Amino acid sequence: MHRVAHRTHKPLLREDIVSRLNLSALGPVLQPVIEETLEKAGKAKYRKGTILTPLLTVYVVLALAIRRDLSYPAAMDWLISGLRWITCCLPKKLMADGALSHARKRLGIDVFRQIFERLCPSADALPKDFHGHTSVAFDGSSITMPDTASNQGRFGRPKGGRGKGGFPQLRLMALLILPLRTVADIAYGPFEGKGSGERSLMMEIMDRISASCLLFLVDAGLYSFDFLQFAQLHGHDVLAKLSASVKPKPIRGRRFADGSYLAVIRKKVEDTERSTAKRKAWTTIEIVVRIIDYQIPGFLPARLITTILDPEITAKELAIHYHLRWDIEIAFDEIKTHQCATLRGQAPTVLRSKTAELVEQELYAVLIVYNCVRDLIAQAAGDHQSDPTRISFLDSLHCIVEAIPKIGASDVERAQTQFCYLINLIAECEIDRPRRPRVNPRVIKVKMSKFERKKDYHKSSYRELENDLQILNQQAA
Repeated sequence: MHRVAHRTHKPLLREDIVSRLNLSALGPVLQPVIEETLEKAGKAKYRKGTILTPLLTVYVVLALAIRRDLSYPAAMDWLISGLRWITCCLPKKLMADGALSHARKRLGIDVFRQIFERLCPSADALPKDFHGHTSVAFDGSSITMPDTASNQGRFGRPKGGRGKGGFPQLRLMALLILPLRTVADIAYGPFEGKGSGERSLMMEIMDRISASCLLFLVDAGLYSFDFLQFAQLHGHDVLAKLSASVKPKPIRGRRFADGSYLAVIRKKVEDTERSTAKRKAWTTIEIVVRIIDYQIPGFLPARLITTILDPEITAKELAIHYHLRWDIEIAFDEIKTHQCATLRGQAPTVLRSKTAELVEQELYAVLIVYNCVRDLIAQAAGDHQSDPTRISFLDSLHCIVEAIPKIGASDVERAQTQFCYLINLIAECEIDRPRRPRVNPRVIKVKMSKFERKKDYHKSSYRELENDLQILNQQAA
């Protein structure tokens, strides 16, 4: 038999692990932003000899956001696997059980919120994709999390005809930059309760917007006079679907050749200058809008409302552009179905954290990773003169997951070469079946189960199989 020669390696100090690790596979700007944010937040200091430094803790939380299919220890092993096999000296277990949860609590939420905000594209960098406008879309979604007392107390569970839902959920409102398919801002809150509705969360985001010349694409459920007025006062335009309950008054003689027409919408508001303690005075605010009626074969007629009054921009062009709003649904699918995919046997929730504070932290981590992947796709598309929407998010994500531990353990020169190769691989991840003009009926394949709905009193019980098991119809010896 041949013996394998064992080489002796110089032990790697715990401090060296962090200095050798990085997440440059997610973009060269990520690590500087993380380090600066930790420094400004006063979270950069740590005890000498500790393995879970603030920087490494941020890395692991982001690793958990990109590897929802792995447990805490497995995500840590995946992150350092490249360094482990280069040095051949790291122990199997680097941190004690529960250490990561404590480290995450020490970091808190604000660090990840600031990292997310700093990585979002600036107002000057937004591409103009529609007649000098940057198209953005609002839409809401619900995010599930483990069924714990902390999560349920903070966010609550949805109610239905058969009782409450199986898992707590938070209500999320997102603003998506459509040309980049990047999440620009979010607002979230409990699933139910005052101030947690989608319109309230949307106006919370509107108050923080600093960019100009945006074109908001929103569904009928998000349209309101206040939203229309707010957007117009801040130099933005709106293209929204209009519900049948809204009755704009057409302006006589202002119908365009393309079939659209101008109309007036009104709202009575209190006149604070003329109001007194005994009697309120009211005034009427009017906004001139453009109405577009259209119908797609097989569907009911629909109506759009827009503040774009230029007749050079045709009604058909606006109606077609409005359907770009569905890209935000694709973004939600990429995040919830692909990035946060779970394995069989794991809790079927989007997030994994068991306390409300860590749920919020994890939510920002998931969005940071998603925007980084989207930035890499945009960079690959730009380098190869292709359309970023024609590059598969899932295939790109697989390439990035494969590259992170390898690039993170390489030296600077080697890492640059590997990163360029990663960009080339992402550029080759073109969707083999581009979006087609399909119409799918709203039907389901699997009906709800006939088992009884799980209630609080349905608890697991213990059974001693050897004592409880009985053999029936035994013959006497």
